[in-house]
Amino acid sequence: MSVFSFDKSTGFVSLESHPIDSGFPVTSTQLTQMLEQSEFSEYEAVIANIGKLFAPTKNYQEVSLVVARAVDASLVINIDEKNMVAEATLTTAKGGALLSMEGAQKALADAGVKKGISPRALDTFLGQQFEQPAGSSYSAIIAHGRNPKEGSDAKFVRLCSTAQDRVLSPQAKEGGKVDMKNLGAIITVKPGTPLMQRIAATPGEEGYTVFGDSISAKPGKDHQLQPFEGTKVDPNNPNMLIADCKGVPVALPRGMRVDDVLCFDNVDVSTGHVDFDGSVIITGDIKDGMRVKANGDITVLGFVESGTVESKSAVTIMLGAIGRKREGEEAFTCCITAQRTISIGYAQYCNIKSEQDLFIERQALHCDLSARRLIRVGKANDPRGKIIGGNILDAMRIETGELGAPAGTKTRVFLAQLWFELRQKQTQITDFEKVLATKVTALQQAREKASKIAGAAQRQQFMNKITENEKHIKIRSAHIHRQKLLIKQKIVQLLASSRLKVNELMHPGVELKIAKDSKQFSRIYPPHLVKLTEGKITQTF
Repeated sequence: MSVFSFDKSTGFVSLESHPIDSGFPVTSTQLTQMLEQSEFSEYEAVIANIGKLFAPTKNYQEVSLVVARAVDASLVINIDEKNMVAEATLTTAKGGALLSMEGAQKALADAGVKKGISPRALDTFLGQQFEQPAGSSYSAIIAHGRNPKEGSDAKFVRLCSTAQDRVLSPQAKEGGKVDMKNLGAIITVKPGTPLMQRIAATPGEEGYTVFGDSISAKPGKDHQLQPFEGTKVDPNNPNMLIADCKGVPVALPRGMRVDDVLCFDNVDVSTGHVDFDGSVIITGDIKDGMRVKANGDITVLGFVESGTVESKSAVTIMLGAIGRKREGEEAFTCCITAQRTISIGYAQYCNIKSEQDLFIERQALHCDLSARRLIRVGKANDPRGKIIGGNILDAMRIETGELGAPAGTKTRVFLAQLWFELRQKQTQITDFEKVLATKVTALQQAREKASKIAGAAQRQQFMNKITENEKHIKIRSAHIHRQKLLIKQKIVQLLASSRLKVNELMHPGVELKIAKDSKQFSRIYPPHLVKLTEGKITQTF
């Protein structure tokens, strides 16, 4: 016969009679052991009542016989500081009711959690009650907010090939072989030909917190098509750029241009020098001593032999460019310059300068090279070309297979040389700030003197002039401050981006300078990356 009784209405477990009346149990320890061995072992013991049952007292009949109670499972919801995650902590039942799905949903609703609740996670979380000990606690994330999804910037999709695409894509022959000399027909367009399509920016997707509050998305940057010479926006489709005349298409940022095209088999003494306002395509070579100058793209399918090529757009030379061997500081006989990208197969004894990127497919031998951004010698994905001798006068990044030669040929590399120009601008700004500070002091002194002028009208006139000058100086100071921050940001970005990547070997004889720090290399190095770290040139293998 059990000495305990259970009241379902209250959830209390009580002794049938007081130990003094029944003579059993004798001590609180014995009572606790009996409770732990009974069917009420998982119930929460009421320690205070158990202690009173065995305490000396005259009115023992008034002491409560309740020794344990049933405690239902409980749930606490915690929200992170960003209101993006709801974590539930469940304390399992002690003889009481398990937490139901409805109870959990009510607890979430009471905590204000409205969105991002995972039914699957919640079901798994509640199911663990059957595995956990009575009265234990465990936690899990059962609701997630959603971060907003940024919109995509406007995109511009080219719908036609350019002359440069043609050079870089030789035609396939029967059997799958490629004929490097057959580059297909010259690419031209006629009026109305679609050139470029604009894909509008997207607004993005709103996010939300677990409380259901919306989080605004950052829309993509929207840019419009820019019609350049020889093109126009389609009157029936504002997102389409079409040709407005016949000519050669040239790709530009956010738009295209259609150039008149001038074609030659070769440029030699029979053609004379070429100076053309549009694009020039030469299916053969530019011969010794000849000059080709154009406002548009210049495309040469053969060689440039000790010639001069100047373009206000891009230059592509399929086979390569070769100048005569130099003695000492003798001028280069082969010079190539472009305001946009230069792509060339091979270069020897050349002076090549690009205002954007310079791509050499195979090798640069004893050349002076310069580019605002990237100089890459070799194929695009994994450059394995060679730079032997000469000077890289300036670039932000260089990627090549080999740098220098086993014989120790002197090869000089200069990176981030724009740093000197930016530092000079910083010095000029600092000097100008001092001038402005001097003027501010002078105006303060003038204001003090003006305040002592006896005539009110004359005093006010001087004060007005001083106030106007102070406003002017304040505007100039704000402008100078913005320039100072911008130049500092440019310097940080320049130094962080400047690097030399060697994919095969760096040979002895290489001299490297990044910004103002320089280093000479006197042995062979395996593939590695060279960059500036805290103002010093470092190598990473």
